[in-house]
Amino acid sequence: MLARPEKYQCIECGKAMGTPDFAYHEGRIEHGPAYWCDRGILCSIQCSLAHHQKRQAEGTQPQRPAPNPFEDD
Repeated sequence: MLARPEKYQCIECGKAMGTPDFAYHEGRIEHGPAYWCDRGILCSIQCSLAHHQKRQAEGTQPQRPAPNPFEDD
């Protein structure tokens, strides 16, 4: 049987949401990821900082906060 593709994974390292050491808002998976940006979710502060530094070097930093990817607008 084929493994199903993970819908939510870190855009920096590829870690799937639900795996150990994935950071959640208030430490609870029901509250969604603790870190995200306009391009997707991030699994940890380390990936968040690495992504920020990469975007800063590219000159592609967002001009406003990204909306929560798990909230309906």
